[in-house]
Amino acid sequence: MAVGDAAWLVAVPCSLLTTVAVVALGPPLGRALFRPDQVEFVDGGAWPEPTEHARYLIAAAAPFVVACIVAAWGRSIADTPLRRTVARAGGPLLLAFTVFALVAQHTLAFRGAFSTIYPQHRIYFTPATLVVAVLLAGALVATLRRPTVVERLRGSLRETPWTKLLAGAAVATLLALWMLTALNSDATIGETTLALRQNVPFWLDETFAVLNGLAPLATFHAQYAQLWPYVTAGAMALLGGTYSVFAAVMVSATVATMLAVFATFRRVVGNSLLALALFAPFLATSFFKEQGTLADRYGPANLFSLFPIRYGGPYVLAWLVVRQLDGRRPRRIAMPLVVAGLVLVNNPEFGAPAFAATVVTLLLTLPQLTWGGAARVLGAALAGIAAALAVTTAATLAVAGMPPHFGLLFEFSRVYALDGFGMLPMPTFGFHLAVYVTFAAALILAAVRAVQRERDVPLTGILCWIGVFGLGAGAYYAGRSHPDVLIDLFSPWALALAMLLVVVVRLLLARSASRRWPTAAELAVLLGFGLAVCSLGQTPTPWSQVARLSRTTPTPAFRQRAIEQFVRSHTVPGQRVALVVALGHRIAYDAGVRDVDPYASTDSMPTTAQWSTLFRTIQAQRLRTIFVATLFRETDVIQSQLQAVLVNRIADAGFHTAAVGPPPLHLTQLVR
Repeated sequence: MAVGDAAWLVAVPCSLLTTVAVVALGPPLGRALFRPDQVEFVDGGAWPEPTEHARYLIAAAAPFVVACIVAAWGRSIADTPLRRTVARAGGPLLLAFTVFALVAQHTLAFRGAFSTIYPQHRIYFTPATLVVAVLLAGALVATLRRPTVVERLRGSLRETPWTKLLAGAAVATLLALWMLTALNSDATIGETTLALRQNVPFWLDETFAVLNGLAPLATFHAQYAQLWPYVTAGAMALLGGTYSVFAAVMVSATVATMLAVFATFRRVVGNSLLALALFAPFLATSFFKEQGTLADRYGPANLFSLFPIRYGGPYVLAWLVVRQLDGRRPRRIAMPLVVAGLVLVNNPEFGAPAFAATVVTLLLTLPQLTWGGAARVLGAALAGIAAALAVTTAATLAVAGMPPHFGLLFEFSRVYALDGFGMLPMPTFGFHLAVYVTFAAALILAAVRAVQRERDVPLTGILCWIGVFGLGAGAYYAGRSHPDVLIDLFSPWALALAMLLVVVVRLLLARSASRRWPTAAELAVLLGFGLAVCSLGQTPTPWSQVARLSRTTPTPAFRQRAIEQFVRSHTVPGQRVALVVALGHRIAYDAGVRDVDPYASTDSMPTTAQWSTLFRTIQAQRLRTIFVATLFRETDVIQSQLQAVLVNRIADAGFHTAAVGPPPLHLTQLVR
């Protein structure tokens, strides 16, 4: 049997068995593997999902099972009429499944706590968009079925210095347009959407904590990035501690990330203009709008916890892997695996899938999968982790004077994923199924190509890499199944679609002489990429961004001079204090004091154990002054989240109210 047919033959029954396993084995496996810790939350809001985690683990493992069976026995499966019938049913089933997932987005209802705040129905692709996607797919098929047209296109798309220049200019223009939406200053950030402003304090204060002398994994508990704050803090120490500098650094890193993706496309297809044709829809889909308007939007482009914190390292790593497989320098596998180790340490949620994707890809693309070759890859992987840990240890020792506590890498992962803080149940059906099956298809196709020893190893490698990475990163949505969070996975989904499209186009060109129509599976890929092309309709206009950046607030949203002056007037320069408030580390930095609070804000401390960590820090540092962002009255009646934790601890520690600052924070000084 042909290897491709064998893959379909394995995939069809595996899909049915996976469905049964998801339903039947999810509950017992969840109780065995994902039992929540005995954690006490300050305000509740925890919904552990052990069964859902186990079910996603089963679903994510299924494509690996298919790929392994194909790699081991794909060439030895005998051909019979029944087996061929089952294999031929695979493509139509996949197309029907994709269409079902697209239709389901119009009927599903999101449940849980956020269903009362956000719309229960989220339509990502409207009926008009679906029609356009079908027309685009049909136009591409019609073009590829005409050999004379294909030959003319080949002539006009031939790589020349001018086409390289044209493609480079187009990429620069697209990046400039999209990244304008992420540029802000202290004066303009207050005019952006509420959703963006609510997220800024979390990742901005991680940088100011480093500027304030703290170190992630030691004296500071970072929620998003463990290594990236050193980069932004270094730039801000040189250029100034303003939001403008911070945003410029983050935008520059995102631009570098996207240039790495374009370079990956160019290396895979070998042509700048064709790479541009893949890159433009990928870019637009990666920055798909989540909330707001096209002029003033909230989405992955300006949500820096995604770009560059989560995706920057993995995409640069994918580029390095493709260079490695293409025989470019450095030719040793140590370099990409050292970078993979750093990506893993920086953000385990997306770094672990990126690391696994790199290792699996290097194993799958070995000329011969032998014990010796596998040992070299796995040994280099361990060396990469060791090098990353050494770099992290050196940075932590230099800043904090103590070695890192690597257990803190998973503190927030456990609080959110395992213990269920802020988690939301996943809809049974919806567009997320189409995203999942795209990653599965990329991984299984990579296995088929590896068994067939396809000459284009970089294409095989990037298919494998994005398939593994996408399935791993999908756990992010499996935990917090918010409709906006699914958009956060559109970027790797679009990358997988682009690579699948390359394979489909090459297959159609190879069959152009026989005028055969695309298979059902190929139509599914063409339809998916057509949807990605439609995302270009969200491209921002430069004049809308100029108008947005011209709107400023009288008082900077995240730098309030009155609050800084209040802290400065009640402290001495360099004094150690605890600013238990959002952006406390920035207030301390601007006021000239040292904030020893180990967290970015009270919103980063949902458990009583984390509050205990704060109080242990206060005791260990022998602080005499604390600032909190709640109005204390003489009776020490404290509102909201602080009430349950601070009242007794503040009194026991001998603190009392000394002064109350100006609005809007009403920052209160407590002394002992």
